[in-house]
Amino acid sequence: MAKPNPDRNITRANHFGSDGQPITGGYMVRFNRRGKSHQAYFSDSKLGSKKKALLAARQHRDEVEPKYRLITPLERAKLVTAANTSGTVGVRWTTRTIKKGKQTYTFSFATASWSIEGQRKSRAFSEQKYGKDKAWAMAVKARQAGLKAMSQALKAD
Repeated sequence: MAKPNPDRNITRANHFGSDGQPITGGYMVRFNRRGKSHQAYFSDSKLGSKKKALLAARQHRDEVEPKYRLITPLERAKLVTAANTSGTVGVRWTTRTIKKGKQTYTFSFATASWSIEGQRKSRAFSEQKYGKDKAWAMAVKARQAGLKAMSQALKAD
């Protein structure tokens, strides 16, 4: 397992003069979780050195971070975003075009997707085989089963 990054949520901010030379800098601590954001700046010049600014940023991050709870993988999987145009999270229409000789065939599928332990999973159901409504219903059911498997895998950890 990878070691946690000691500088997670901390970025360096350098400010340059018109001649391109650095004139000041510091470290930014930033969180954006569950619709709430937090930002704090730790200046090298105010704290005396780069090292002191970084240590102050880490200390602040460690104090503030517990107040900003991470979204769980299962919560993220259920999150409705602006990119969702189908109305059902994790289910979408896809098309595949196959060219055989001079003939071109286009197939439509209702596709469900989810991930378990970092592995992306998906199931596709043919509109031509099942009909539009049944293919969609099957994809929604597959997505629900995938989320259930995801939940069980997270509980096992």
